[in-house]
This record gives sequence, structure tokens and C-alpha cells, in this order.
Amino acid sequence: MSARGIIEYDGKYLLVRQRSNNGTFWCLPGGGIEPGEDIISALKRELVEETGVVPAVGNLLFVHQIKDKDGYSGPGFYFYVENGSDYLKLDIAGTTHGSLELVEIGFVGIQGIHVLPAFLKQALPRLLQNGFRVPTQIILSKNEE
Repeated sequence: MSARGIIEYDGKYLLVRQRSNNGTFWCLPGGGIEPGEDIISALKRELVEETGVVPAVGNLLFVHQIKDKDGYSGPGFYFYVENGSDYLKLDIAGTTHGSLELVEIGFVGIQGIHVLPAFLKQALPRLLQNGFRVPTQIILSKNEE
């Protein structure tokens, strides 16, 4: 299971480029939920570890389960983070996990880059149009990563 934050500022989204065994990829900031940890606490911990900024966690926007070559992973919980402007000046070198786990972090437009999970390219603009106030129905294809 994972908890991730959707942090928007001026039509762009805070994304992290993570290190992995398969190279690097862009995704929303956040990460795994530890045994016995509640979802909101996990999101706050992960965002502070990666960015050094305490999030103002808003609505749960959607839950997504990723399918990879080995089957389905645990669900991911995606929350709106209300204090996007607090994330404008980040230095991952000053965080506990940022420089270990991340290659890059920043507000970017998502249309020209590979973002995991792939459905985010379609979902995030709709969520922005809704003002991040209500959950948006996400239709997923069986072939999504």
C-alpha cells in the first residue's frame, strides 16, 4: 500500500523522479505505508522525508491499484495537498530521504513526460478542473502500467 500527494501550483504538479533498478521514472511524491501506520500519517511522513515540508492533507481523491508483470500491487491512496505554494523552493539535499531516493523534484507539466501510473496524465487535469474538491471517477484500461 502507498499514500501519495497531489500537489498543484499554477497548473503544474509536484513530481519526483525516483531511482529504481530499471532507471528513473516520474511519479507523485509519497510512498509506502508501514505496518500499523494510518494512511494520513504515512503520507505526512513520506512527504516530509522527501521534501522537508509538512503537508496540509486535503481530500482523498482516488484509490488506484497498479498492475505490473507480477500481478497487482497493494492499493495507492491519492490525496490532495492544500499548501502547494509551500513546495516552491525545495532542497532535497536537506531532507532525510530525498537525496537517497530521488534524482529530481519540482513542479512540471505532465503531458510531455512518462508518469507512473500512466492514467495520471488524463486524471490530474480533470481533478484540477473540479478544484480538487470532489473525487473524480477514473476509468482504467486493463493494459495500464
